[in-house]
Amino acid sequence: MGVTKIGACKCRDLPAPVVLPGCLPLHGADLVEPLQERVDPVFGLLVDLGLDYLHSDGFIVNTFDALEHETLKAFRELSDKGVYPPAYAVGPLVRSSPDEASAAEHRCTAWLDEQPDGSVLYVCFGSGGTLSTLQTAELAAGLEASGQRFLWVVRFPNDKDSSACYFNGGKTTADHGGDADDPLSYLPEGFVERTRAVGLVVPEWAPQVEILGHRAVGGFLTHCGWNSALEAVAAGVPALAWLLFAEQRMNAVKLASEHVGLALRVHAREDDGVVPREEVAAAARELMVGDRGAVARQRARELRAEARRASAPGGPAHQALAAVVDMWKCAAASSAAADAAAGGGLCMNP
Repeated sequence: MGVTKIGACKCRDLPAPVVLPGCLPLHGADLVEPLQERVDPVFGLLVDLGLDYLHSDGFIVNTFDALEHETLKAFRELSDKGVYPPAYAVGPLVRSSPDEASAAEHRCTAWLDEQPDGSVLYVCFGSGGTLSTLQTAELAAGLEASGQRFLWVVRFPNDKDSSACYFNGGKTTADHGGDADDPLSYLPEGFVERTRAVGLVVPEWAPQVEILGHRAVGGFLTHCGWNSALEAVAAGVPALAWLLFAEQRMNAVKLASEHVGLALRVHAREDDGVVPREEVAAAARELMVGDRGAVARQRARELRAEARRASAPGGPAHQALAAVVDMWKCAAASSAAADAAAGGGLCMNP
């Protein structure tokens, strides 16, 4: 199926949400960016890739039932009918710190030890998320105005690409008055000194898993990348969803849904896409001390318990992974002729 068979209108302008079996309705503007514009050359590639998935023997998915129950149920039902390959929920798989010793010695750990329980908003946009110079200033002003404690991992601003850290380290030039070797130099003048009593800014990197698991952290301002989302779930920390690129819009819809209830959303201006300081301050206060934040915190604790049950020895994640291993063993034992005769079907041991 090519692009011409699907249509020519912009998906972001669809009058009704896109409804998929077992999934939350998604407005066109919530889809990944290449799917919003059908003239985008990547659009056709994604469509063809999706159709190729139908020829697979199954999907290994880093998720668990309590987080995506209806979707996994729909996959099971459609798989039984031969519509889709089966999905194996082997999550939540959450990485540990790459270097536990350096994480323990990181200065943010000592700072967190001095903060009250559940009082700190952790601010980080993943391994590749990048803010513009203006957005960096608005975020700083909003955090300061919120009156909440915060730990912010600051990267170099980039005015052209919100995913710049993935490709060039996210460094900008000194055109905006900052030091090309110090991302903190792009923060508003005096910000670090004025907020020293309640905030800590860390350049480039911090041990995220350890931070989210610290008793002092009570909220997570995140870009909603799936790894970060699962790390928040595993730690039982509610989130503020601040979207940048890729599939993060779809993730945010799920995390902020009534069923999941882990996240609140921040809203950008329509004209320039910037989240203003007033919105930052209000959203931070709501998550950390507001009524909606209290509901999200309770839901985060519930999801943490469900995640632990899912990944416990002998639990659903282990069972799903065992089924995948069984499939691989069966495929390895089958001849090419038998595999072709079976039409690519699964062979599962009883």
